[in-house]
Amino acid sequence: MSAQNSLQIAGEFQIETCKILTTSGMEFTINNVVQSITIFENIFSESISGVITIADTTDLVNNGPIIGEEKLLLKLVTPQANKTQETTIDFTKTPLSLYKIGTQMGEGEKAAIVTLHFTSQEAFFNSTSLISKSYTGKCSEILKKIFRDDRYLRSTKKLNVEETVGTKKIVFPNMKPFQAIKLLTRQSKSKNFNSSPSYLFYETTKGFNYRTVDGMCSQQSKLSYAETTPDAIDDRSGQKDVVNNLTSISKYTVNTPRDIIGNSFHGMYGSKHTIHDLYNKSVSTRRYNYHKEFDKDTHLNSQPLASQSVDAITTKSISDYQDTINFVTTTSSGRGFEENGNYSFGSDSLGQIISRRQSRLRQLQNGISLNIEVPGNTFLQAGDTINITIGASSSVTDRKNDPNLSGKFLITKIRHDFVEDKETKHTMLMTVIKDSTINQYPNASVSYENKSKPEEIVL
Repeated sequence: MSAQNSLQIAGEFQIETCKILTTSGMEFTINNVVQSITIFENIFSESISGVITIADTTDLVNNGPIIGEEKLLLKLVTPQANKTQETTIDFTKTPLSLYKIGTQMGEGEKAAIVTLHFTSQEAFFNSTSLISKSYTGKCSEILKKIFRDDRYLRSTKKLNVEETVGTKKIVFPNMKPFQAIKLLTRQSKSKNFNSSPSYLFYETTKGFNYRTVDGMCSQQSKLSYAETTPDAIDDRSGQKDVVNNLTSISKYTVNTPRDIIGNSFHGMYGSKHTIHDLYNKSVSTRRYNYHKEFDKDTHLNSQPLASQSVDAITTKSISDYQDTINFVTTTSSGRGFEENGNYSFGSDSLGQIISRRQSRLRQLQNGISLNIEVPGNTFLQAGDTINITIGASSSVTDRKNDPNLSGKFLITKIRHDFVEDKETKHTMLMTVIKDSTINQYPNASVSYENKSKPEEIVL
């Protein structure tokens, strides 16, 4: 594809670099035989992954040979005047790792369709190393050490880190680096967002991230998408309105139905945490109430995902049922490690973390969720926020837009599909979610009574 500086069609893209570096020391440029490239990014996954499909007309698999130990140099770009790392997908300085040869199908006498699976180098290094070591410092500092250490992930990629509070001493007994980092996320509290414990570690096409859900929610929306007519024509120029088409939603589905019992069962609305203090020989209980804790966290919108309606019989709201789940942990109140007669390390603080983190992640995973298909671009990534406008689907309302399906959303997953076939097109399939609503739900109680009398039948 020829180089361009401006976008002509929504979903247009350029393959600037696509090379395979083989174990024989040879380098193969495969731009012209690529049929499709798919890249997956997900804020609940430590690394990206993808599949590249090629029309192999030179028996590259055998002549290379390609054995699953190669490196892939890849650069994909949405046409633009000023390219930066933040607006391109660029793995030319930090090559991807080919690790699997997938489907191979014959296409005529002189070609084969071959799929090659790839992931980041860090995913490969994670699979080949173990950490057996103790670390001292803030969780965010320990994370950086593991991430850069030549014995473990040895990464040189960009790392966005949200600083944590509290000094820890942690021992990792023969753990994979990603496992160790996951343990860190469960003990981290944010310095910038009211001690939020909602840390996630994930990779996107722009680098790695160690961030809280609150930090993601606080971002300004990068783009505003709307349910509009695809390939719209500009009335003044008579040409395709590229900017409008780039932000049009081709298809959408509502992903997650509301599940009050499921959310209650998993501690989203309320929970109890029993803490056994081994040092002080005591037992304490903390209780979590979703509505009372709501304003401690930074949300996408201003109102909770549940009403404060009180049940007519139990006189409780949904967040008053705190015995739905009971977390039980032990602590030593910071007396786990001693140095020079002093206990200078903070406790695990699980009493301030577990219930709040459990609720926060449940809000994210089971909030109002959509799957949307839009024209692709190379500057959005998982963890960004966008605005979405979906029109009202009923004729018996004065609302122009659907209040539940419109508003500010967080991108949790993106599937990039780059197709080089009859039509050259980049499409993004995104899962987006919001953990709160624009309008408050009604809080009036449901008026009912159970009129049947208790009856027992002995059989």
